[in-house]
Parts: sequence; C-alpha cells; structure tokens
Amino acid sequence: MPTVIRRLIPVFAALCLIPTVAVADDYFQVTTLAPDLLLLSTDQGSYSNNSLVFTGKDGVLLVDTHHDSDVEAFKEFVDGLDLGVPKYIISTHRHVEHIGGNALFGPDPIILAHKLFPKKLRSGTFLFGEYPPESFPDITFEDSMEIHFNGELIRLANIGGSHDDNEIMVHFTNHKIAHVSSVVNGFNFPSVDGDGDVLQFERLTRRLMTLLPEDTRIVSGHHGKVNGFDFVGTWDMLPTYADMMRNTIEIVQHGLSAGKTKEQMQEAGVLDEYKDYAGSYVGTNGWINYVVDVLTVPKETRSDICKPIYDSWKKDGAKAAVARYRELLGTQEEDYDFSEYVLMSIGGKLYSRGIYEDSVDFFQGALELYPDAEYGYYTHYLAAMSYEKLGRLDEALSHCQESIRLKPDFAAASELMTKLEVESKE
Repeated sequence: MPTVIRRLIPVFAALCLIPTVAVADDYFQVTTLAPDLLLLSTDQGSYSNNSLVFTGKDGVLLVDTHHDSDVEAFKEFVDGLDLGVPKYIISTHRHVEHIGGNALFGPDPIILAHKLFPKKLRSGTFLFGEYPPESFPDITFEDSMEIHFNGELIRLANIGGSHDDNEIMVHFTNHKIAHVSSVVNGFNFPSVDGDGDVLQFERLTRRLMTLLPEDTRIVSGHHGKVNGFDFVGTWDMLPTYADMMRNTIEIVQHGLSAGKTKEQMQEAGVLDEYKDYAGSYVGTNGWINYVVDVLTVPKETRSDICKPIYDSWKKDGAKAAVARYRELLGTQEEDYDFSEYVLMSIGGKLYSRGIYEDSVDFFQGALELYPDAEYGYYTHYLAAMSYEKLGRLDEALSHCQESIRLKPDFAAASELMTKLEVESKE
C-alpha cells in the first residue's frame, strides 16, 4: 500500500449523527465522527484496525497507533495535521496492531494504559517485539481516570478480562463517543487472547451499559467488512450483543451436556441463527471452538514457553529456537503454556520488525508441528509475505495457494496471490 497520505481537510460543521467518510490515498479510511475527532481505519483483510485522532487548541491526542507495518503512513498522517507531536497516546490494550506507533514520536507524548500493560509487553510472544522504552506507558491506572484536553472530559475505565486482561475504554464525554477496545469487536464474534476469558464478554458488555450514557456512539478496535470499516455502533446494540453472548454460550453448554463434540455442533450448525455475527475474522465455528475450550479445558498456570524460546533465539538463532520449542514440547508439555499459536505469533512479531529470514523459520515450525491448526491458513499467508520480502517468489506462491485452499474466502490471501503472480512474470 502507498505510504503517501494526503492531508484530510477538516470540515467545520455541526456534529453529524451519521459519520461521513473519506479515503486517504487508499491507505487509511478516514471517518469524520466530529470535526475534531477522526476514526482512522486500515484494511487488515477481513477486518479493519481502528484508531482515533482528536485535535484542538491543546494539540493532538491519539487512541491506539496501528500496526508496525502501518506506522510510516500513520506518522505521515499525524504530521500532516501540522499540530506538532501528539500530547497524549492512549493504548486500549497491548496487542501489536494497537501499539505499533507508540514510539513513533519519541519520548514527548504522554502514554496512558492499564496497570497490567507494561508487564504484559515484557512477556509471552511480545518479548520478540523488543519494544523500546518509548512504547511503554508513562501513566497507568487500575480502575479509572480522567483527562481534560481540548475542552473535552475524557474518561478512561478498566474493561479488561474478555478479549485481553488489560483493556480500557476511552469515553469522549462531550462528543458522546467511546472507543471500547475489542470487547464488542464491531458487534461481531470477538477473538480471545490467552489472557482473556470467553465467559467475561457478556459481563463486560453489560458493564459498558452502566458506564456509558444511552446516546453514546461506539467504536471498536476492529470492525468487520460486513458492517463496513466506517461502522459506528450505538448504545442500544449493547443489550442485544450481551444477550447473544449469553445465548450462544448456553447453546454450546447444552450441546456438551448432551455429549456432543464441538465438531458435531459445528456440523449441525447449532449457532446458525447467529451467523450474522460472523462479520469479522471469527466465524460461528471459531466461536464454538472458543466456548468449548473454556468450558472443557481447565485453565492452568504454566510457565511462559516464550522465555526459553526467546533466550535460545537470541543466543543461537531462529532454527535453534524452533528446535528448542520442539524439544520442550516433547519432554515438558505439562510444564509450559504450549499453544498452536505461539510459533505463528512469534513469526508475526519478527515479520513486523523486518526480520524475514527468522520469521520464515518460525512459520515453518508452526506448520510442521501443528499441520491442522485452526489458523493454519493465516500462518501460510504470513509465510507467503515473508518469502515475498526475501524475493523467494516460488515459495511465496506455494504458501499463498495453500492459504487460499484452506480458506477460500480469505480476501487478503487472494489479493496477495494476484500480486505475486504479477511479480513472478516480471
């Protein structure tokens, strides 16, 4: 995607109830929530990645800073506002696609985040991100806090526990707009991090109902293509969403009580009446998987597998690190928090940093050790992108083809395939 961003011309008009949309050189989709509050969205394939840019007499405040791969364009957009370095950056949680630009503007911005944020950014696969000090918060809080900026009262509140354990809500009270991190996921089925809990989504959605006035418009960290990347929810969607969470979990729970496996429930389409919520990267089958796992697999505290793998990578390189993972999986499976997502996620962190040779080794390890992984199609896609960066187009094409075979409707892989076919003929 291009990195040159045209400056968005502010529209000084009354606050609209229906957002207007502009596209900034096909990179960011810019939705004007208010003359001074913009929603910036990037296309991540089947979903968007969303940040907020708030401007005024006091300067610029950002809510989330996009993925590493988007930060050059993001910085150019913010610089183009001609309002100087952002005064505040609010990180709704620690995931890579929300904090990629935290260090973009040096040490001057004041970064705010949940109390758990620093510890979480120094553990698990995030070790491989090796984030600089400028990525970490200057101020953290446990329950709530307030900021007065650009004539606005901005309320921050802890809503951690469902998608991830360090999520916060950012409520622009006068604008009647709230960024609610990834709790409602654009009112689609959400995803669940290793430190999240499927069973907490209903509770936290109902908590949002108590925290926010009924005339609040709602922005999520991600939206699905079905709703459109300019989608903005409303408060009255929260009760229905919470009911959906309760009902789908009960349906799966009843199926388990009747002796059904998750495969049988998926084949029977037990959640078909809720298929409209499959508008992002989690479908009905994926949601069944999440619910079955939380209801049947005891949550145990095990050692962080990423620490010994990270140490091995730093000492002996990527191939040795994957070999170490394989060894520990074979000898100490009960001691560490193994998952089919670990090697893929590590590879993704290294890809984002431009360490393509090493990322390929981790992707290949993930595919060899977990050939039937739920997100195998995505691992193949990431491997294809890494091989493309290395100029190894035949291998890139092979992995892209496999990604499409595993998930024919995965648009990002299809788009990459078209690009690779053109490149291979040049």
